[in-house]
Amino acid sequence: MRCPITCTHILTKKLWPQLLTSHLSIRKIQRAATTVYCATTPELEGLGGMYFNNCCRCLPSQEAQNEVTAAALWELSERLIQERIGRQSK
Repeated sequence: MRCPITCTHILTKKLWPQLLTSHLSIRKIQRAATTVYCATTPELEGLGGMYFNNCCRCLPSQEAQNEVTAAALWELSERLIQERIGRQSK
């Protein structure tokens, strides 16, 4: 199973919903295109750890490649998941 990193849906719907500029306000089918491309194109079979936007492979920002930031985000994600699981089990 491939799990590409795509940004438009996550950025506009989850992380920063008030940022709905015309550039990011694209139709659902267009938002899904990169995910579908990455999941189905034979050229990416067996590959992972790449960042795609608008069906094109892109270089992640320097901040995205920062290992200290990555570790902090991982720890925050684990904590938020544990908090959510804890609430659901009650």
